[in-house]
Amino acid sequence: MPTLYWGPSAGTSTGTWDGTSITKWFTDVGRTVPSVLAPTSADDVVFDAGSDNGTTFNVTLGAGAVCRNITVSNLDFTMTLTHSVALNIHGSLSFPTTRLTRAGFNAINFLATSSQTVNLNGYDLDNAVTFNGAGGVWTLLSNFGTSNTTKTNVILTLTAGTIDLNGFVLQGLRFSSNNSNARSIAFNGGKIALWGNAIGIWQVQTATNFSYTGTPTVEGTYAGSVGTRNFFHGSSSGATEANSPTFNVISGSDTVGFASVRDINFTGFSGTWSTGSMPIYGSMTLSSTMTVSSSASNLVFSGTSGPYFITCAGKTINQPVQFSGAGGTWKFADTFSLDGSRTLTLVAGTLDADGKNASIGSFALGAGTKTLSIGSGTWSVTASGTAWDANTNVANLTVSASSGTISMTSASAKTFAGGAKQWPTLRQGGAGALTIQQSNSFANITNSVQPATVTLTAGTTQTVAAFGVSGTAGNLITLNSSTAGTRATLSDSTGTVEVSNVSIKDISATGGANWNAFLKSGNVDAGNNLGWDFFPAVRQVFSQVFTSIFRPIF
Repeated sequence: MPTLYWGPSAGTSTGTWDGTSITKWFTDVGRTVPSVLAPTSADDVVFDAGSDNGTTFNVTLGAGAVCRNITVSNLDFTMTLTHSVALNIHGSLSFPTTRLTRAGFNAINFLATSSQTVNLNGYDLDNAVTFNGAGGVWTLLSNFGTSNTTKTNVILTLTAGTIDLNGFVLQGLRFSSNNSNARSIAFNGGKIALWGNAIGIWQVQTATNFSYTGTPTVEGTYAGSVGTRNFFHGSSSGATEANSPTFNVISGSDTVGFASVRDINFTGFSGTWSTGSMPIYGSMTLSSTMTVSSSASNLVFSGTSGPYFITCAGKTINQPVQFSGAGGTWKFADTFSLDGSRTLTLVAGTLDADGKNASIGSFALGAGTKTLSIGSGTWSVTASGTAWDANTNVANLTVSASSGTISMTSASAKTFAGGAKQWPTLRQGGAGALTIQQSNSFANITNSVQPATVTLTAGTTQTVAAFGVSGTAGNLITLNSSTAGTRATLSDSTGTVEVSNVSIKDISATGGANWNAFLKSGNVDAGNNLGWDFFPAVRQVFSQVFTSIFRPIF
């Protein structure tokens, strides 16, 4: 593996570097011994202060230009490297900070099969670059590529091997690694910054055998409004929780789309997220200035660890949402908002509102092992029909104790199917009748609208720690059983329950508490009830009369 030095010959330092020309190559640093061969993939090449003849010089790449290591350093005069063809490097690369210019847009190909280093020393590329060597590892010693958005030829391709960012930035128009070779990125505190637009700026459609180590941060830095930026990770095949990167869209007002992500962060973005069917294996952070498009496909939170955080920033998600990662934990970082026509489905893992409010269309369960924690906030459920279905797939559901409220707000008839679980406060929050199915436990059952109807499924028992249902004069709450003539039961173990302006029919009140529905408070005994005290007003009249007649005179 000899080292060949470029030097002046026949009065000039300008010449062609190809697979046959030897006129400018020397085997010694003093340029006294001409080489008998052009550089091969086993040879190191050097351009330094001894390479020129006292003026600028131009090195033109021709067919067969190849080397092992290439070092350009300590130049006394400007060197222009013209890429008429691709340069194939089988080792390391080191450029100087000054006095190197390059022309032509042909590629640089890194083809090593062992560990190498790459140091641009702040030099901005304007060429496509490919890393392609089974077993190759290229460790960056400086930022690589360019952040100059006028240099649109900088397409970064990883075909095989490993790029070690080593705390630096790999930057360019777009990144491509669309194959099934073993290849990886060692982030090691670095990141990838891509400033392209109106294209797929992350093109890893086939993610099979793609992997990474470290925190996998990929930034989309385009600041304009034109076109659609797509982050194609595993859109064809191979996307997994272990190999999906984090995408940060930090600027721009264009449209962006994704296929599979770890974390997704839109802070700084004011454009449109073109949503669709995709897994998110980590956290999601929306921007208050962005637009979220609608989709009938599922947005699936699929991570299996956590906690992951969901930040809506005042935006409403307009597509069905699933939480389905076995062992995953998701927390709401602010109010969670889902369009009223969409369903939130908890399939597996732990969904923890963490004290935040939520607004959803409807709620459903999948077949996995899952835990729901409402927390201390209010969940507004806006759909009609079976808007809360915790009975289908209720097996392996745990509902954590909480002080929050589930408010059923539809103006049409809606059903709370509780699956015989223990729930926080359930509120009748809409004009449509609320039906409660299965025998459940509640911290409280309340209402916020009058008139309204609360229907308990015949034959079921709703166990409550409090019962706060009340109407107003002329706007009664109807409390009844789902089957006329067949009672449903309310049970409270201690204390006194007081209701007002409630019409009660086919309801048994039991459990040990006093259930007061005094007629004087506007309540109506509509028939077939047990356990209610409707008549203290009558007893009170007799007591007052008796007292007035027999009151001792002093």
